[in-house]
Amino acid sequence: MQVPLAPALPGDLPRPQLDRVELGRLAGMTILCIDNDANVLDGMETLLAGWGCHVLKATDLEGAQQAALDSKARPAGLLIDYHLDSGNGLDAIVELRWRLGDLPAILITADRSPRVRNAARAHNVRLLQKPLKPASLRALLAQWRMQVAAE
Repeated sequence: MQVPLAPALPGDLPRPQLDRVELGRLAGMTILCIDNDANVLDGMETLLAGWGCHVLKATDLEGAQQAALDSKARPAGLLIDYHLDSGNGLDAIVELRWRLGDLPAILITADRSPRVRNAARAHNVRLLQKPLKPASLRALLAQWRMQVAAE
């Protein structure tokens, strides 16, 4: 008895598309950013927009509050520089959380002192050191996306 040969399958078949939310994707997230350097803000906007995020940006707390009021989307989280012209990023995070709700937050700083690290931890704020590594930032933002999906 002879069995006919079937044609060989190609080696690189596409994987089946699963009908599920891609939790690591950042598209559609609204991020509120504060940095007193407008050039840094523009760079952050370019990076985040490249990942599909909508960026609200401000150079100070008052501008951030206004940007949040003007926006039709509630921020998914806060991305704030530690050294601001008036006050610091942790104080801004506390104030914004009081006004907007308990949002996840990332503090970006070149200050490597235990004082800043401990203060961030006490406020449940993640810390990223300068120079900022985009892969580290993207990983934390993806964690935010997963937290929202789990709620």
